[in-house]
Amino acid sequence: MTYWFYDLVKFLCWAFFRIGFGLEVRGRSHVPKRGPFIVASNHMSFLDPPLIGVACPRRLRFMARADLYRQPLLAAFLRGVKAISIKRGEADLMAIRAGLARLRAGEAVAIFPEGGRQLSGALGVAKRGVGFLADAARVPIIPAYVSGTFQALPPHATGFSRAKIRVAFGEAITYTDTSLSSRARQEWVADAVTQQWKRLAAQRPE
Repeated sequence: MTYWFYDLVKFLCWAFFRIGFGLEVRGRSHVPKRGPFIVASNHMSFLDPPLIGVACPRRLRFMARADLYRQPLLAAFLRGVKAISIKRGEADLMAIRAGLARLRAGEAVAIFPEGGRQLSGALGVAKRGVGFLADAARVPIIPAYVSGTFQALPPHATGFSRAKIRVAFGEAITYTDTSLSSRARQEWVADAVTQQWKRLAAQRPE
């Protein structure tokens, strides 16, 4: 499988974020050099998916909501970067199976477990879906905290604003307590992701 389109987009987006917004990335050492994992990022702006793709040293398979595929050009772009379509607000078993297949093939999958952009700009709470996917695949979760994208491109904006954009990757979240029920493990993972986001937010430089 070739990834020339993904790599080209990543390079162009890197230039865009670095030159336009002074992109800074911390914690890349937490990202596994090989093997499957899930990146779980907060989400405040349409800039977040390409930003996470740029910041992560590994190629990522993004879980993208199905309604984005209704726009032909955007749909072609998402297929080009090999995103996985998922229906929001329901148990999309086909998307879950696709995500699991990529993880079991040793790839990395990126999701935004708040369930959508946080239109207020405030940090939300990770939902149980991130735990469901991690529990099924038995892979680590790498939390990612994004800041500055809400200021750079807030909801309903018609253009970009100047802002400093940063990404911080946190320590891997894993769990070994098999005495918990599946639901309890999934909830534990979601809470751990939220707490990691809060720690990363508190550590970010001003």
